Amino acid sequence: MPRRVKKSRSFLGPVAESFVKRVSGSDARFRRKIIRIGFWVIGLTFLYSLLSGTYGIPRIVRLEMQKTSLIDSNRHKTAALVDAVRIRKRLVHDSKFIESLARERYYMIYPGETLYRYQGS
Repeated sequence: MPRRVKKSRSFLGPVAESFVKRVSGSDARFRRKIIRIGFWVIGLTFLYSLLSGTYGIPRIVRLEMQKTSLIDSNRHKTAALVDAVRIRKRLVHDSKFIESLARERYYMIYPGETLYRYQGS
């Protein structure tokens, strides 16, 4: 004789069974109401996922703004690097550039010269 095994039932099994019986035996208006509530729940869940989380619209916009600012920063730093390389080459090879820097930036003069500064009005 085969041994009888008791089926284990879930905690919410009776509730689910009564709900299915109630829906299958009810009128069309109740079923439409349940479908409408289901669509609202799905819609609200979808809206929540759009507005939050890793792939939410605010995060995507924020990342796009950061990307734009980083691209601008990279462009400015590249231009500064190109200028620095150009100035370095001139400092190595151009003695007139060094002389003009010494005179304009550091107010250096040759012996016997007189330096005049314009005070402005």
